[in-house]
Amino acid sequence: MLPSPLKGHIEVASAAILFGTIGIFVSLINRMPVGSIIFYRLLFGITAIAIFFACCGKGYGELRLKENKQYVILLGILQAGTMLSYFISVKHTTVAIAVLLLYTAPIYVTLLSPLLLKEPVTRRSLSALILSLSGVILVIQPGAVFQDMDSMYAIGLLCGLISGLLYACMILTSRYLKGCYTGTAQAAWAIIITMIIFLPYSTAVSSGVLLDNLHLLILLGLLPTAASLTLYFSGLMYVRAQNASIIALLEPASAVVFAAIILSQPITSSVLVGGGLILVGALVVSGVGAVGARA
Repeated sequence: MLPSPLKGHIEVASAAILFGTIGIFVSLINRMPVGSIIFYRLLFGITAIAIFFACCGKGYGELRLKENKQYVILLGILQAGTMLSYFISVKHTTVAIAVLLLYTAPIYVTLLSPLLLKEPVTRRSLSALILSLSGVILVIQPGAVFQDMDSMYAIGLLCGLISGLLYACMILTSRYLKGCYTGTAQAAWAIIITMIIFLPYSTAVSSGVLLDNLHLLILLGLLPTAASLTLYFSGLMYVRAQNASIIALLEPASAVVFAAIILSQPITSSVLVGGGLILVGALVVSGVGAVGARA
């Protein structure tokens, strides 16, 4: 029997690695609009989580909506926007670039925390901000964007940056709600609200296309959604938030490795160096808890 702290660290690390497979599944799914991918991912994910709750005899009392309902709705809207922009970035750039731009979230948290949460800016957060911004410049290569880069690639880069901003807003909203709702409740409601937003896309694909991609959609719903969320919140019971935010950096690291091995996507030296700076920046700023729970 593993000690509880070790078990918690293993669970959080496993969740982060599973999250790192999202871009792989999105890249492999063919002829489906991004909205449909998001809807079916969450449909299979929430179904698996509901079955897990039922089998374990867990109550649904903690999911009851209380105060600050408008911020719970906002959390779901932000998750919908984060998924949409991230998936578009994956489709039009590479998994490595998309996931690294998603992890620019600490930059925005550092900038927005003093305004929204009245948290002071420290030397550590400023150092992390400079490191991460330098990394973003290396990953995006602005000079190439404005010269001979394909327009869809540029849109993918823009969506990657937007995904980081929206992810940061999710973190800030989650922090605001932590006194009213558990992490599990926040994740469940964010999934439900996102599903409602993308419900029109449930019929946006033919039955043939849906069947062709069904195995990938089920795996996307089970592995980096249901299993990863269950492991993540289970592990958080025994792992300090700051330690969890550091372990979470396994997500972009594993995503880059998976993309290179499974999709044979090239990783340039500028992406490696820039990604390293972004991750170091996230690691530095994690001392003030910038990289938070994943909904």
